[in-house]
Amino acid sequence: MRSSPTFHRWLHQHKTFGPMLDNWHQHRAITSKIKARGALCMVASFSFSIWIVSQVWLKVALLVMLMVLLTWFIRLPVIDRLAGKQENH
Repeated sequence: MRSSPTFHRWLHQHKTFGPMLDNWHQHRAITSKIKARGALCMVASFSFSIWIVSQVWLKVALLVMLMVLLTWFIRLPVIDRLAGKQENH
């Protein structure tokens, strides 16, 4: 935001990134759909990296980094919108 107000405005007005950023800035939370997609993308990219790397110590380091990152990511709070859902009373 400080480096480029134009880029900041574009991101927040974007139809895909805007709601995610607004949820994060207002509630410090993400939706369960974003959490599932994010976890899947992390696992896929780290798995590919582990498969490509030839040194065993790098494979172990990547696996440890994946576990740390996934642990942090999965522990993020979830916020789901109530629009379109019936409320339970």
